[in-house]
Amino acid sequence: MSNWQSFKKKHVLLMNAAFTVAIPAAVWLIMELLNLAFCGVHTLNSTVDYTTLMRNLVTSFCFALGLNCNLPVGRMDTSTGSQMYLACIIGGNIALSLNLGGVGVLVFSMVFGMLAGGFVGFLFINMRILPMVLGLGISLVYECISFSMYNQQGLNLFGKPGVSILSNWGFIIVVTLLVMLVMTYLFQYSGFGYNRRAIQGNQKLAHDAGINIYKNAFLCYVAAGALVAIAGVFDTAYKSSLVPVLGMNSNSTVFANMFPMAVGVWLAKKSNPVVGILAGSLSVQFLILGLAKFTAIGVSDYMQTCIKYSVWLIFMIYRMNEDKFDHIKAKHARIALARKTRAQRAGHNQTSAARVKKGPRLIF
Repeated sequence: MSNWQSFKKKHVLLMNAAFTVAIPAAVWLIMELLNLAFCGVHTLNSTVDYTTLMRNLVTSFCFALGLNCNLPVGRMDTSTGSQMYLACIIGGNIALSLNLGGVGVLVFSMVFGMLAGGFVGFLFINMRILPMVLGLGISLVYECISFSMYNQQGLNLFGKPGVSILSNWGFIIVVTLLVMLVMTYLFQYSGFGYNRRAIQGNQKLAHDAGINIYKNAFLCYVAAGALVAIAGVFDTAYKSSLVPVLGMNSNSTVFANMFPMAVGVWLAKKSNPVVGILAGSLSVQFLILGLAKFTAIGVSDYMQTCIKYSVWLIFMIYRMNEDKFDHIKAKHARIALARKTRAQRAGHNQTSAARVKKGPRLIF
C-alpha cells in the first residue's frame, strides 16, 4: 500500500509539473504559429529577443511576486510602483556615486525598497487606513520625492562603469534563482509563510490563535518593497534610465504586472506561488513578445496593448466562472456514470431473464 501511495504521489507531482510547464509552452506555440503565418518570423528570432525575454521576465516575475506578498491576504498595495521609483532612484544614484557598479545598484535599491515598503507597512499597522487608499496617498508622496531629487533626472545607467553586469545572462539567471529560493523558503517553509497562510485563511482565527498579524503584515510590505526594487533595477538596465513620474503614473506599472500575477496564482494551484508566478510571467512575456512581431505588418503598440488586456479580461472571466465549469463537468460525469450503470443493470437483468426462461438442463 505504501508503494502504491508513493507511486500515486509521484504521478500527481509529475502531472502538476507538466501542467505548469504546458501553459507557457502553449502560449509560445500559439504565438509562434501566428508569427510564422502573418509575419514570416519566429517569436524568438534572434539573440536580442532572448535577451529581451530574460530581462523582461525577471522584471515581471519580481514585481508580480512583490504584489503577491500582500494581495492574497487582502491588501491591495497600489504604492508598489512608487516604491520602485523611489528605491531605484535614491539607492541607484548612491551606489553610482560610490562606484559600486551594477551589484551595488541592485543591493542599495533593495535596501531602500525595504525601507520604503516597511514605512508603508508601519503606517498601515498604526493608522489602520484601507490598504488601497493608503497606497494611493503614499504613491503621490513617493513620486514627489523621487521627482524632486537629483535634479529631476531620475536614474541613468547608460555608460556607467560596472553596470553592464545587469544585462549579463548569467547574472540575471543567478538573481532569478536566488529570488526563487529565498521566496520559496519564506512562503512555504518559514514561520512567516505559515502565519501568512493562516491569516489568508481567516484573519480573526489566526489572531485568536496567537499569530501576530501586524508583524506579518509589516514583513509582507518589506518583502514587497525589496522585490519591486529588484524589478526596477533590471527594467532600468533594459531602458538605460528611469525617469521619475508624477500624478500616480507609477500605478501603471502595478496594473501591468497584475496580469502575470493573476496567471501565476492560477498556476500555483498545481505547484507553489513562486514557481506559478514565474510560469505566469513567462506566459505573459511570450504573449507580449509575440505581439511585438506584428509591428512589421502595421499593428500599433496601442492595438497590441488592447489585445493583451483583452486576453487578460477573457482569462479573468474564465477564472471567475471556473467553479461553474467544474460543476458542469462533474454533472456530465455523473450523468454518464448513471447511464453506464443503468445499461449494465439492464444487461444483467436481461441475462437473468434469459436463464430463467431457458430453464435448467435435465441430465439423464
